[in-house]
Amino acid sequence: MFSPEATVLSARSSLRNPRRRQRKDSEAAPQQPRRKRSKISEGSFEVPGDARINGNGSVVMNGHVDHSEVEDSLVIVDIPARNKKTSPKRGVRDDAAIYLTKSESYSVRKLPSFPTRLFNTSTPFRAFALPSAGLALALTSTHALAWDYASGGGTARVITLPLPFQPKPSDPLPLGAIVRNGPTNDFGILAIAPSTGKVFFWDNVDTAEVRSHFPQRHQGVDGVVGNMYSGEVITGLVDVEHAGYVLIFSSGRLAQLTLRDPQGRPHIATRYLQVPTSSSGSFFGSFKGLLGSGIRKSIASVKARPSESRGQMEVITASRNGLFHLWDLSWSGQYVFKREIDVHGEVLAALQGITPLDAHGQHEVHILDFAILPEHKVQGFIGLLVLVALSGRDSLDYSLLEVDLSNNAGFVTRAIPIKNFTQTQIPKDPTGTLLLPHPSHTAFIQFPGAIVVASLAEPEQSPEAQLLQDTGKPSLPFQDTIYFREDRQVHFCGHAIESAGKKDKQSSAIIFVQHYGIIQVNASPLLSGEGDSQRQKVTARSKMEQTTFFSTTPENIIDFNIKSRYSFGQEEVEVAAREVSAGILSSSYEFVEKVTSSMDEQIRKRCLALRTLITHLRSEYPPISFKTKFELLWDAERLAAALQLWNNYEERLRDWETDPDAQTPLLIDLIQILHERYKTEIRPELGETDPVRQYFLKDVGRIEVIIPWAWQTLRTFYMRRESKDGPAIMRRVSNASDIILAALETGFEFRQNNAELYGLDLSLFEDGLLRPGHGYDLLDGFWTSTYNLVSSVRGLVDVGRQLAVKNFESGIEEELAKKLAKDNPRLVRICCHIHIERFRWNLEQSDEKRRESGRKLREEFILKVRPEQIYNLLELGMATEGMNLAEGYGDMTTLARLVWEETKYLEESKRATQSKMEEAECAVKLNRIKDRVSKYFSAYGDVWAKAFYDKFIMEHQSGQLFLKEHLNQPALTKYLRAEPSRARLRWINEVSGEKDYEAAGRTLLTLAAKQESNVWCKKVELSLAKLALLSKKRSELQDEEAGDDILMETARKLECTNIQNRVYERIAPIISEALDDESAVQLLMTEFGQDRLEHRPAHQQLLQQGFESLVRHRVMDPTLLIDVLTFVTLKRSEPADRVQANEFAFALKALALSWNDMDGTLRKSTLRLIWKRLLIQDNWEKINNTAGTSDELLEEKLASTTAFWTWRALIKMINDNDAYNVVRPKALDELLGAGCTDAELSPRFGSQDLRGPIISDNVADDQILRANVEKYRLKEWVSATEQAAKKAVAREMNGEAEESVVESDGSAESVKSDEEGEVSASEAFEGDDEESAVGQDVEMEDA
Repeated sequence: MFSPEATVLSARSSLRNPRRRQRKDSEAAPQQPRRKRSKISEGSFEVPGDARINGNGSVVMNGHVDHSEVEDSLVIVDIPARNKKTSPKRGVRDDAAIYLTKSESYSVRKLPSFPTRLFNTSTPFRAFALPSAGLALALTSTHALAWDYASGGGTARVITLPLPFQPKPSDPLPLGAIVRNGPTNDFGILAIAPSTGKVFFWDNVDTAEVRSHFPQRHQGVDGVVGNMYSGEVITGLVDVEHAGYVLIFSSGRLAQLTLRDPQGRPHIATRYLQVPTSSSGSFFGSFKGLLGSGIRKSIASVKARPSESRGQMEVITASRNGLFHLWDLSWSGQYVFKREIDVHGEVLAALQGITPLDAHGQHEVHILDFAILPEHKVQGFIGLLVLVALSGRDSLDYSLLEVDLSNNAGFVTRAIPIKNFTQTQIPKDPTGTLLLPHPSHTAFIQFPGAIVVASLAEPEQSPEAQLLQDTGKPSLPFQDTIYFREDRQVHFCGHAIESAGKKDKQSSAIIFVQHYGIIQVNASPLLSGEGDSQRQKVTARSKMEQTTFFSTTPENIIDFNIKSRYSFGQEEVEVAAREVSAGILSSSYEFVEKVTSSMDEQIRKRCLALRTLITHLRSEYPPISFKTKFELLWDAERLAAALQLWNNYEERLRDWETDPDAQTPLLIDLIQILHERYKTEIRPELGETDPVRQYFLKDVGRIEVIIPWAWQTLRTFYMRRESKDGPAIMRRVSNASDIILAALETGFEFRQNNAELYGLDLSLFEDGLLRPGHGYDLLDGFWTSTYNLVSSVRGLVDVGRQLAVKNFESGIEEELAKKLAKDNPRLVRICCHIHIERFRWNLEQSDEKRRESGRKLREEFILKVRPEQIYNLLELGMATEGMNLAEGYGDMTTLARLVWEETKYLEESKRATQSKMEEAECAVKLNRIKDRVSKYFSAYGDVWAKAFYDKFIMEHQSGQLFLKEHLNQPALTKYLRAEPSRARLRWINEVSGEKDYEAAGRTLLTLAAKQESNVWCKKVELSLAKLALLSKKRSELQDEEAGDDILMETARKLECTNIQNRVYERIAPIISEALDDESAVQLLMTEFGQDRLEHRPAHQQLLQQGFESLVRHRVMDPTLLIDVLTFVTLKRSEPADRVQANEFAFALKALALSWNDMDGTLRKSTLRLIWKRLLIQDNWEKINNTAGTSDELLEEKLASTTAFWTWRALIKMINDNDAYNVVRPKALDELLGAGCTDAELSPRFGSQDLRGPIISDNVADDQILRANVEKYRLKEWVSATEQAAKKAVAREMNGEAEESVVESDGSAESVKSDEEGEVSASEAFEGDDEESAVGQDVEMEDA
């Protein structure tokens, strides 16, 4: 492997002294007999058994010194066989390397080739590499292992050689290197014991491996580094190419190690490098030189490059305090010290310019490492890149400095502070290794547990850069840090710098990790003029991408946490998160497979990436906005829906493949007809041939566009054909249902199950729907409820149901019809979901058109879509599924309909069936429904009770409300008491169910007073109310006084109803002669609406309205009843007629009975109108003409007036109950103008058009009254008439019996008395009315 064509002989011949001329065959001596080969060759070396090595320490190659202890080692056994040699490989193939992270600027890979014996074991080792050959070397305490680390096919063949050092457990691990043997493909191995200085060199590893199987034979050459001090150890080994190696000692001394003699044969030789001093060659001078040159200095790093002197190598060393030494070394072991340069002061000054220093603190500068810049722009100067640390009392800052070394001085030309590296604890002794690969556009800085990637690109000259420069904050080139997980205890045990090819612009280095393997760090250059922000600085997006795609890589040792390491603004974080999420959906990243045999697996990986993104986002970044959380959740929903769609497509595809006659999967057609702007174009030249896979790879981010086409395609291309193929359409509808259900059900389910993962409060959601008022106004629109989706799903629900019913009944594709029926409840649920989501979102938008659209959609959904679609499940025999949906959406009305219809159907089926089994089955189902109904009362309470009992009323089955099988007494009582309109049923329930007669009486009273329109029914209701109240013993009343008031109110209203009935009885003979109600009204108007009303059209209209109510038995308002009583013109011939039909007395009684129920202004105005109309009834001009009239005759005239009989009746009512004083007339002057203003009539007539004519007629009556007052002394005659009436009543009470004007039935006792006069009585009634009304309402509600 390492030497594909070389043999031991060829290897030796290639190392011959080049000065010797090869002889021709003719010149050669005669061929001697071939010697037998000895078992022990001159190259063999036997390790002494008593060798002991003291000291400890460890090293990372290329001059970095690191003091640490090593663990005990294990013996590693050689591999058993030798494979065929192949040419060494210079690069690592990508096929087996595992990316641990990758960004636009750099990548980290784990190389596949690593010895299994070193993986996940406790064996410590040091590692070295020869990148030009792709070879690696690992040295344990006992063995050397060499292999081709650049092999891309997994673990390469490992050459294992035993080490002859026999170290102590406390000794440091050996140092070593892979040695190239000239131009051949032979390679050797160098191993050095740091404590003892023993050196072992295998000239050819292939030969050494063969000989390792024969211990008695020599395997290489050995030597020892002499003159080592006690306790001194070798800490570093630096390759100086043809000049051998430079050894670095813990004392600070340096030595040159050569492996060949002048003839090219293997030979170990060392020579210490001494810095010349001005002291003499005496012992004290030598001792002083020793102290000055080595012991007092700590070597930070050693580097080498070709010297300006031909054939020489220039070696540069740096001490930690900033002292540089330069030597020239030759291959023969000769060296020349060139100069010494101290740059400590220049470094400190440069750091002060970029790092704020505490004036009171002590700061120390440490040179940690340096590298030689390969191409330097200044002639005669050596360009170095130096890693320095500036340590203070509580601070430690790292920087990269570009230093130019001249012949006698050093200058810092550029300072780059390391800003993106943080340490949890400040180390006492800062360490760091600088790796500068070729091309040198990027440096890698290796710290314990981290690797810094630092670009060395010069900042672009721009106004922004100049502004930053002026403010003292110059723009820095790209920097980022690769942190490693602390729980994995990552320990670097070696590194190497790889050189890129001519066309390769990447910088690369490999790093060996203990117990893990080899990682390769690659960095890309920033091209000139490149403006990508991700290449200029570390961005939130780059960090998110790395975490999303690589944090889940198995055995990844990189730490992707960013807390306390990076700081990003919320806006940048949100934009980056949305971009990364969109990139995952469109498979835009190179980390996402584009060609895969399993699309299911590929989508699942993307789902995992989205989950990783949100998990990292919430744990490591500032809180993001509600909108961004939802948008990221939507992307995850889309991808989850796409996964279900793909699985559905796979099933259809398998059916299609097994059955050639089967239909093409609908998804193929949908993607084919989808507009080009919603899908990515297929590029056959790139091997893209499958549109469906292409869609799932790149276009699922717009999945909401294709879903509605599942219905639109059916409607457009299949259902409009003249010759419809029923089974074919059914299969298409079934396929369309599968697509819609797979996408939308998955979307809502994913949202409900993962809302908390995305930082959304789970209480904001109900079955995947965002509750109203919790952020709809912040969102741009839900992908699950677009306008097209809403209309498409609604159409598919109806068509699917109709096809299922039609074809199942016809016996066509019964199994498919059953599937359509089974899918329909799920489609109904989805349809309801998207309708709710759509109108909720519209209602909370700022645009008024959106809100109006939302209101219309909500109304349509509540009144039509939801009830119809759920109820229509009955057609499919899926009442139970419909009930479940109605329960879920709280649609109690539809639930009650389903319960009613299913119960009705089962009862009819039970009665109609002849089968005992079917009868029992129906009985079981009926019992289940009854159980559900019973549970509904507990679960939904009043809402269910209202819907359930409303259904009985709508179906005209109110009587069933009181049946035991439907009865839930508390719910029924609460239902009937909730609405006054249910009073006709409520009073029955109060009596039969609650046994509350008082409540029944109150209910009937309220019903009669406020709801009843038929006067006969009102009389019955009031009679029943009176009976119910009387049935309740006075002692059992909750409030005895309140009970008396209710009973009195009932009696009063009943008496008022009796007045209307008596008026009807008076006109009944005329009504009986009419053909219909209209003609009856006309007859009544002819009979009673003439004479003085002929010139009062408005009064005639009021009278006609009253007659219409009387004829149709409508309950009359007291004021209208009073109008009828005061407007009718009766033709009386006998005084008895006046006694039996004194309309004005009844009018006053009706007003008194209704006093508390009327508005204060209205009742006062009505009272004045009654007396005004009364006082214009009689001929006062004739009465006032007393010429030739005796007192007796005058009394007879007064006794014949309507006023007299009205006064007489009123006096008798007052004698029975003082409360009738409220209807006594006001002063005559106050009667003038009664009913002549808008203020008086507005409580009764709201429209001015109605009040105007009435006021005109009242003004005309007012003129008559005024004339009687002014011309005929009406005031005196009214007083005389009152006195005459009082005398008549007194005579009657003294035994002079006369027929009463108004028959009293004791109802007058219900009118309250007033002892304080007319005005105060009126006010008292008004106040009592308001308080009584309030008290009644409250009592009704409590009852």
